[in-house]
Amino acid sequence: MSSALTPGAIDTAVVVCPRPELPEARVLGARVAGVPLLTRTLLTAQRAGIERFAIVATTSQQATLRAQLEGEPRLRGRVRWFEPSEDPRPQSAHSLVLPPSVIVDAGALRAWLLRVVDGGAVTAPDGGWIGPLAVPSALLSPCIEAALRGQKGLLGFLEELHREHRLERVPWDGVRHQPVRSLGEVPAVEQAMLAALRSSEDGPIVDRFVNRTVSARLTRRLITSRVTPNQITCASLVIGLAGAWLLGSEGMLKSLWGLVLFQLSVILDHVDGEVARLKLLSSRLGKWLDNVSDHVVDLAVIGLLTWRVAGNGPAAHFVALGVVAAFGITLAFLVVFRWSVSGQRLEVRTTTPAHLLARALTVLANRDGFCLPLWVAILLGRPTWFLWALALGANAYWVAWLFIYGLPSRSMEAVGGSASQD
Repeated sequence: MSSALTPGAIDTAVVVCPRPELPEARVLGARVAGVPLLTRTLLTAQRAGIERFAIVATTSQQATLRAQLEGEPRLRGRVRWFEPSEDPRPQSAHSLVLPPSVIVDAGALRAWLLRVVDGGAVTAPDGGWIGPLAVPSALLSPCIEAALRGQKGLLGFLEELHREHRLERVPWDGVRHQPVRSLGEVPAVEQAMLAALRSSEDGPIVDRFVNRTVSARLTRRLITSRVTPNQITCASLVIGLAGAWLLGSEGMLKSLWGLVLFQLSVILDHVDGEVARLKLLSSRLGKWLDNVSDHVVDLAVIGLLTWRVAGNGPAAHFVALGVVAAFGITLAFLVVFRWSVSGQRLEVRTTTPAHLLARALTVLANRDGFCLPLWVAILLGRPTWFLWALALGANAYWVAWLFIYGLPSRSMEAVGGSASQD
């Protein structure tokens, strides 16, 4: 009876380029979200845990494709090149065979690889689409020969294996594949990839109808530029601090401009993550920079609003209110961020009524909980209301979070926190 392979059992990916005369070979030079298609295929597999790569391509194809990989330090020393007549000689019992014209999500690929069965059969995703294949060494050569004939060749190969009972279908969970069949399909593929980045944790109002709508337009323009995600994060920080300064000033006009700049900062906070994931530039440093800069802007808004209202009433009273609000926001940030970098799954550890509270925490774990009260309070000319809302709401939030989830275990935190953010 077949069983799942041990994690890391597949450490080599074989990328087979269709023969140059086939229509699907024409897309090998395409750039998707600013990244060459072959480079994207290799980096996605690397993020899924693959360490070595073998590229099977003709001499003419290799001349073009080698130039695409130049200057990519993450792949240096990990790629070997083979002519179609050569044997890649895999070092493990199974290899991952990847069509270069099919875009997959690294997280979904990693999860699928953990479910690949051990045996003499080829493992393919469910649904019948041509995507990654886990191939035992005995079947690697005929699989490569079939892949050289393009999609039709692979389909025929899988149909033959099915008839011989040498094909296993393993469910594919998460983001589905995106095939690139022609250069004209690239914009639609990029749009679909961007749509897949929307999260169930996004706020139902501001995030959904404002932040994600505007960020998608900006991201589509920036993915083909040389602007890096960390540069976008720095721009978000500067703009957010400028907005906080204006919010701390008297006068409705300055307040409105402050709201606009603050909201633009939040939008850019979405853009940096979208660009990082689409261009495969996510990193642990970027995650820290992104989250810390968000928190600095939030604290600046609280501090400068406290300065503003303290001049119109009992200073000690309003300073205390601002300190309590900043304390609540900071504790909420720390407990949520610690879970985020731990890599562990959130599990409700208490009774059924706590599940309703956990659901409420999930709904509030976004920027809507900060933006909506801010806009309402400023437009009504009552900035003190915003400070009261945070002083009460943020402190209640982190207390409820610890009650429901506690803190992640340190042993697992070290493992989960070492991975790059996808």
